[in-house]
Amino acid sequence: MHDVRLAVMAGFPELVNELHSDLGAILKEVGLSPTFFTEHSGDDVISYEQIEQLLQSAATHSGCPHIGALLGSKQDINLLGVIGYVMQQSDDVGSALNELCQHFSLQVEEAATVEVVVEGDFAFLIYTTRGEIKCARQTNELALSEGMIILKAVCGAGWKPHSVNFTHKAPDNIQIYPKIFKVPVYFNQEKTQIVFPKNYLKQPIYQADPVLKKILQTHIGQLKHHLDTDLCSQVETIIRRTLPTGNCTIDNVASIMAVHRRTLHRMLKEQNSSFTDLLEKVRKSIASERLENSDISIIQLSDYLGYADNTAFTRAFKRWYGVTPMQWKKSQS
Repeated sequence: MHDVRLAVMAGFPELVNELHSDLGAILKEVGLSPTFFTEHSGDDVISYEQIEQLLQSAATHSGCPHIGALLGSKQDINLLGVIGYVMQQSDDVGSALNELCQHFSLQVEEAATVEVVVEGDFAFLIYTTRGEIKCARQTNELALSEGMIILKAVCGAGWKPHSVNFTHKAPDNIQIYPKIFKVPVYFNQEKTQIVFPKNYLKQPIYQADPVLKKILQTHIGQLKHHLDTDLCSQVETIIRRTLPTGNCTIDNVASIMAVHRRTLHRMLKEQNSSFTDLLEKVRKSIASERLENSDISIIQLSDYLGYADNTAFTRAFKRWYGVTPMQWKKSQS
């Protein structure tokens, strides 16, 4: 399990009450104390899986299937703690997002990553979950809804993104999403991301304090020093990022990590792992998540995961689960 700061759920009890649902029953269903939120602060942690379960349970109890997106829209940049403060003291939006990407592990440890990619006239804030979470729909929608709030805080009131994309399949009622996100929302996409004009990256952040930023960066450095960096988690993150590019090889991953291929092989062996094992783990995780939560075809999924053809993918899937991808998908529904 991966731990996340409880701050990402700020306002959850109030929203549940607003929707006339029983918070105690929801907490009990997930295996948490009825007084969980009163006994813990935003700096305490909760597992990523429990957040998804809480939101799913609340969605069922309240009859509000978009509760994750709704919760995020009611929050502010303070949910990021010190990361949010240092972002607001950055020179421009691009620098602020760089701080977010560099230090996001303080918020969610190794549960997810964020990165900014620029292509053509647009920039993409990409959110990628890790771990074998059965379904990440609610947490993905919460994350991008929070992301929109964070971007508005650093870009200002004139913030006008282009669109929002999710990898999971479209819910029954999609009309509510443009109202929450204030932009077109698309499902069954290759990545979970916010798309916005790249010009925003150069937009200055007014009233930023360089001295305060240095103080905050020092504090962040001290916090990160105490975090144990898991080599296997780092490699898995890079595998997830490079799989869609068609260049997910040990040589490329080693290059990104600034080590020689043989060095990476030795380091992983010392942790009783290997690049092949981690690649298989990531492929298995992505395959089951996409098959259950999207309408992606077997051919598309095979290409995305870097298999030579869908026959090779099907053989691998049968080795993992004992059935073909389509048989597995039918059993889940």
